[in-house]
Amino acid sequence: MSLIGGNLEKKEIGLALGVSGTYKNTEIDKTTGHLRLTQIDVDSTENPIYAAEGSWTSDVINLGDIFNSYEKVFTTNTTIGSSSFAVLTRVSDNGANWSDWLPLAMDGTIQSDMKQYIQVRIDLFAGFVSDIFIIAKGDFEDNPYVKEYEGKSGAYVVPKLTSNTSSRIGFAYSETVFSPTYPAWRAFSQIDNSESYIALTGATSGFLGFFFNDKVKINKYKVRSMAGAYLNSMPKNWVIEGSLNTTDGINGTWIELDKRSNQSWSTNNTDKEYEFFNNKKYRAYRIKWTANNGHGSYTGIGALNFFQPSESALGLNRKYSFEMRLEPTWRESGSVFRKEIPRNKWVRIDKFDIRKKEGEN
Repeated sequence: MSLIGGNLEKKEIGLALGVSGTYKNTEIDKTTGHLRLTQIDVDSTENPIYAAEGSWTSDVINLGDIFNSYEKVFTTNTTIGSSSFAVLTRVSDNGANWSDWLPLAMDGTIQSDMKQYIQVRIDLFAGFVSDIFIIAKGDFEDNPYVKEYEGKSGAYVVPKLTSNTSSRIGFAYSETVFSPTYPAWRAFSQIDNSESYIALTGATSGFLGFFFNDKVKINKYKVRSMAGAYLNSMPKNWVIEGSLNTTDGINGTWIELDKRSNQSWSTNNTDKEYEFFNNKKYRAYRIKWTANNGHGSYTGIGALNFFQPSESALGLNRKYSFEMRLEPTWRESGSVFRKEIPRNKWVRIDKFDIRKKEGEN
């Protein structure tokens, strides 16, 4: 959901009235037991987005013989940011004809007349930050104010290397190496007819990868078979791992992203591509194998590379003939809140970052 003026805030209230009643854009939080605004989506960083406003109305309460002595309505309010709430009551002699809704006094005292039947209503309102765009995952539908573009095309992103450290975007690494003739960078040399990277003699398990100076999201990779007569030295079983805190490709914490088994090649210099789901950016990636295809001395890889998927971007739609205006009401879906923002003030809006021109507030 592209919300101009949208907010991640929620409103929670602890009720002493039970949970029976009518819910409109509200629900009971399973963890706290409090009434809150309904979560309607998540944004690009997995933060929840809540409904702009909602209400809970109690069932009709028959006060019976004690209807001549109301007590106060007590709530336990959890205030978050600029969120707010209101508690109102209405009353009836017969449960059919009702008075107008009246808000409670500041101390919780019921202001409605004393009658046999009463209902309580709680209205919840999220606060807003008027200059922030919230881009929700589930809401890239057509809307007159924004348009989705392909921000960056997908590509294999490890560049052609001539040494482990020849690129300014990062460096290649491996757990072991056969000799100075077959270092890690040879797997990223983009040369077809070579023996490329080979692990240390006797090491049939190990890893090979690339460290990025800037975090990247990877969702595909390709492995190329060796040149020559050593296809059985290619990895057979492996996992792809990513790390946010490694400094050398060896230390740090590693997260398993993909797992393959019983992989083999029948021809030289042949690429196989593997896709997997990943929605996070990591500093480093590596292929970590536990077995090859039968070579008794070492494991070798002809080539390796990692694919960065395309990124969508949202830009202001230049085809509409009017500026964005504040709307007096909220709607259930779509872009529901507008602030007057001249189009020439905005440079770019995308899922991960909002940029305005220098000097704009």
